[in-house]
Amino acid sequence: MPASTTTTTRAVKAAETRLRILDSARRVLAAEGVERFTTRRVAELARVSHGMVHYHFKDKRDLMLALVVHARRDWVEPLEELVDGPGTAEERMRAVIAWMARPATTEVMRVHFALYQSGMRDEVVRKRVAAEYARWRDPFVTLFRELADELGIAGLDARSLGEAFATAADGLVQQQSFDPSLATDRILTQLFERLVRPDGLAQPRKRRQGSKTPRGRRCCAT
Repeated sequence: MPASTTTTTRAVKAAETRLRILDSARRVLAAEGVERFTTRRVAELARVSHGMVHYHFKDKRDLMLALVVHARRDWVEPLEELVDGPGTAEERMRAVIAWMARPATTEVMRVHFALYQSGMRDEVVRKRVAAEYARWRDPFVTLFRELADELGIAGLDARSLGEAFATAADGLVQQQSFDPSLATDRILTQLFERLVRPDGLAQPRKRRQGSKTPRGRRCCAT
């Protein structure tokens, strides 16, 4: 077997092992919480040696930091896909609201809370979690910026409104995990419409006839 093929095979196996460890770490965090989260417990669940876990992750903190990024698939990445998807800014915002109103699985919410709890105990993890929240807020800023152009709204502060809406939406989703009867869809829709309609906080301006507003790209999280 050529050396390049052998190297590729090893890299694939290493990536698969790393992912298996991350998936097992996620299961430990969701089922047993931060208190019982150890590299030995993760190794046991992943059916790999303790040394293998430390081969891929320096220590428990390093594994927790990787889990913060791994959790993007639950909330940040689906949001970014919807915001970057087809349709007008208003259509995409309504799609985001509908997506957020779907009840999250128990595992997703437990992992979310556990990562938050870990961040409160470890400054390094806190900064990583804070960066993920910044990335979460950014697509909403993009949507409000595009909505201002699309609907001809003068004086709309896209940064402030986008970040406020993102924070409210995240809080509602967390509350919905405790109270499934919470009308997240209706609440977010009402909030959104009050912000962007003429009788809301922002006032419309007249658009020049025939003017077109190009789609903007989402800016980088800060």
